Amino acid sequence: MKRLATYLFVSIALGAPAIAVAQVQDTLPARPFVRGGVYDRPYLTRLLGRTVVGGYLEFHARLQRVDGANEDSGFEAKRWNIFTATEVSDFVRVSAELEFEEGGEEVTLEFAAIDFRIAPTFTIRGGMLLSPIGRFNLAHDSPLNEFTDRPLVSTEILGTALSEPGIGVLGLFPVGSGGRITYQVYAVNGFHAGLIEDSPDGTRIPLGRGNVEDNNASPAIVGRLAWSPSLNFELGISAHHGAYNVFEGDGLRVDERRDLTIGVVDLEAALAGFRLTGEAALANIDVPATLRDIFASKQQGLYVEVLRDFGQAWVATLPASFFSVGVRLDIVDMNADRPGDNTRQVTLGINFRPTEDTAFKLDYLRGTGRDVFNNPADHAGILFSIATYF
Repeated sequence: MKRLATYLFVSIALGAPAIAVAQVQDTLPARPFVRGGVYDRPYLTRLLGRTVVGGYLEFHARLQRVDGANEDSGFEAKRWNIFTATEVSDFVRVSAELEFEEGGEEVTLEFAAIDFRIAPTFTIRGGMLLSPIGRFNLAHDSPLNEFTDRPLVSTEILGTALSEPGIGVLGLFPVGSGGRITYQVYAVNGFHAGLIEDSPDGTRIPLGRGNVEDNNASPAIVGRLAWSPSLNFELGISAHHGAYNVFEGDGLRVDERRDLTIGVVDLEAALAGFRLTGEAALANIDVPATLRDIFASKQQGLYVEVLRDFGQAWVATLPASFFSVGVRLDIVDMNADRPGDNTRQVTLGINFRPTEDTAFKLDYLRGTGRDVFNNPADHAGILFSIATYF
């Protein structure tokens, strides 16, 4: 810019033609209106050159009955998610996912993280993170999974999709021939007291999500360690621990510290043409003594699903197409200290995939449950959904 200013001053002083001044100005770098402002950012000079954009869309049709009466019937634009990933440099990557749920009634920043990759064994990650509490929370995209509804243990106890602001590290270590060990460990804001205070039906951990500004200035710790000796097998163990209530204020103790601890074991395996996946979770919640008759201090649950693909290229015009059939068992006990407040169900499903990225799913579920007063109720449902990446 000094060269341009000097040239303009000398040219005007010597009476140079205005056209000559303009020609020289065109050969010099343009000066932004505000250096570093909205029109002076790197992505504008490489529009889509280093950023990829994608997402997925999910649609549901469902008919569900409880004790013979209609409970949930109709159509639903369940989710529309958009994600981006940018290679800022050889060492820095930024990824994000924004979710629009229930026809746009709920908008959530599900993931937005900066990765600084120092080595395959050590990457620093910070931002809005998907907590590594079980494998399903890390890989819950609807087109990827074989059933319309997510597992009950994931939605009712773990709160999938569980996203939390935080920072930590992740990496992998090769083991043997084709094996590896992966790890993720983060300090996060954790849950807030809404898991009790906002829940008239008893302890509900998902109601403690959304702790965007740490309510007690006491970070929680979450992590997962997974062992995979081959591409067809992975065993993971994870935990989440931290205080959920406000126990200090202005340097003074205002309440007893109350912790929430969740442990999860997950498994994924392929054998003889079958695919097996599952998770088991146990949650312990410090509940005030005066509330223990109403709110659960222990919750537990699991899911196990078995699937098999068949019918590759049965549809001649779709050579990449195939079918899948599967069964899933769901068990959740929302108060393991006393009878009631539990659900068991079995889901049978058959899917058609014109390609790996798109699934047409038809499910039949049947189960039984008990409310907080231990009253029984049977339920059943027929679900149809379409989910696709784009």
